[in-house]
Formats: sequence, structure tokens, C-alpha cells
Amino acid sequence: MKVLGLLIVLAGCFCGRDAQFPWVCTSDAALNSKECCPVPPGFTEPCGGAGRGHCADTPDPTVEDPAWKKAYHVDDRRHWPTVFFNRTCECESNFMGYDCTRCMWGYRGANCETKQQPGVRRNIKDISSEEKNKYQRYFNRAKNTPSDFVFALEFKENIRGSEDFANISVYDFLVATHYYASRETMPPFNTGICQDEDDCTLDFAHDGSGFLTWHRAYVLEVERALQEVNGDPDWTMPYWDWGAAEKNQCDICTNEYVGANNKHGDIDTGSLFASWRTICEDLDPSDNATYMNHTRPCNVTNASGKLKRNPGHADARRLGEAITHLPLATEVDFALSFPVCDTPPYSSASNCSFRNLLEGNADTSTGKTRREM
Repeated sequence: MKVLGLLIVLAGCFCGRDAQFPWVCTSDAALNSKECCPVPPGFTEPCGGAGRGHCADTPDPTVEDPAWKKAYHVDDRRHWPTVFFNRTCECESNFMGYDCTRCMWGYRGANCETKQQPGVRRNIKDISSEEKNKYQRYFNRAKNTPSDFVFALEFKENIRGSEDFANISVYDFLVATHYYASRETMPPFNTGICQDEDDCTLDFAHDGSGFLTWHRAYVLEVERALQEVNGDPDWTMPYWDWGAAEKNQCDICTNEYVGANNKHGDIDTGSLFASWRTICEDLDPSDNATYMNHTRPCNVTNASGKLKRNPGHADARRLGEAITHLPLATEVDFALSFPVCDTPPYSSASNCSFRNLLEGNADTSTGKTRREM
């Protein structure tokens, strides 16, 4: 509980599993047929063929609920991925991935038969200078390497064809995926649904019971993406123990680690990350779903600004008082004293909920929600 994945440190202006589209499945023919069953390189059959994978109808596990908000019925994410593709690869044995060329978690090798030893993540303050340099290089290479996935620039009903998908780097794909899952509003503005903001608040990754499990899977995907792009399957992402930081300050906000920043959050020009550009940056009012610019997908081709980072000094007006300092050891201990992971109504309004304390929505002296019911 007193550690924070370095992914979060590098996130800076993040607002977002493979939630968008393999580029090989965004041809006009694939979009029209609603089939994403590519033939992998070096193979002759879709999904690799017998023993590896085959093309099959895609199951839709979505449970219809009469309590759904109006916006949910027109949200592209509601029946993912069948809203776009109703036939996809069904992988066999220990294979996985959109074309069955990856190994399931815990396996490696050409035939995915070798059991992988568990990786060990280390405190970033304990790694060598060589490992720190590797950490920076690995992230920077991911930021500058094209992904196998592309990102949609329009909602399903407005997509004309392959021209409405944009190339993206490995790292920016991970940013956009987090954005896609967690942004407040997804229905197209022209539906007229977003006149009432309560009907258009659809964050699938935060303010609910799935917060921990979703982000655990997300961090695993980030780690694997960096392993793959750098050809280093044994590398593990370091963590930062902010509970041990002196004077509740970001002691890794230096060029030796994740880049020094000034009081405005601007990254020092001597940092490897100073040249990074951000995408999917929320602008005020980020939580107002009735604004037209928040009812369209993020344009991942628009690098809107430079990376900013200033933990413990964020805008309390926008993000709440809890954001004005790094969590204290006493606050962490208080959260850990709650034996129940989550409580009704399983949202930011939950009281005495470990999950809601962890998200910063509850008072760390009472356990009561800071949000109005």
C-alpha cells in the first residue's frame, strides 16, 4: 500500500487490455464484415490455424440492466468488442492476443509451453545507475515506437472507414486506453442524451468496485508492452515507496529518475522526458459531460502540450483537498484498518470503504465520503 507504480509517476497528464483496434483489422473490408481474424506473419490461416487459434463468434458477456443510464445504451464500450467485431480469434492452448501470437500470462517460448518464473519488482531507490538508465530508455523507446494498434477518431456510428483510425505509439496507446476506459462521457453529442450530466457519467475504471482489479491488469499490460518493445521479457517495472519519502516530497522527481520539475510542474530541460508530448489531456471543465468537446473520442494525433508533473501540489479546486499532498503513513494505516473492500452504493459516495479511501474520495480521519450523495 505504500508503493506506487512508476507508470503513475510518468502519467503526468493522463486523463486512459487492448481496448482499441489492431491495424490489420481496420481495413474497410474488415470493418464491413465485422470480422477481426488476421493471418499472423509466417502463417497461412487466420489466427494461426489448428493448435494455435481459429476464427469464432465473439461472446458478449454484457448483462442488460434496466437501471443503466440512458447514455450506456449508445456507448461504444457497452458490448465490447461486438459493437465493432462479432467474429474474432479464439486462441487455443497457451496462446493469446488478437492473432494468437502472444503467450498467456505465465508462459513463454515459441510454443508458449515454458512456464515463466514470477518477476520481482524493486524499489526504484534501490536499483543501480545502469538500471535507472535502462528504465528511462525503455519508457522512451515505447513512447517513440509505433504500436500494432490504432485508435478510433470517431464513434462507431460516425466511422466512415479506415481513414477514421490513427496510428499511435506503444506508450501513447497505453495512455489512450486508460483515457478510453475512464473518460466521463462516450455518447456522441448529436444523440442529445448529454443534456443531463448524470446520464453521461460513464467511468469504467474509477469510482467503483473494479478500480483495483482494472488497474492491476492495466499495470501488467503496461509492463508487458515495455518488455516486448525492448525485447527484455524479464524486465520488471520498479515502484516508488512514497511513504518513505522525506518531508512528504517527491524524492524521485529528479533527472536521475523521472525528471525534475519546477513549481508549475514543467519538466526540466535536462530530463530525457522533457521532449515528451501529451495526448488526451483533460481541459476544464474535465468533469462536465455537457460540453461538446467531451462527447467525442480523444484525437490521439493532437499532441496538446508537454508533460507536467507536480505530485502533492495539484489543483485542489479541480481534484479535491486530498490531492494537495502525498498520502501520509497515518492515512495509509487508517485505510488499511478497514476490513471491507467496498460498500454500497459502490461509488465515490461509499462510506467506510477501503476502495473509496484508496481512490481519495473519502476522508482519511473518518472514512466518510467527501462527495455529496
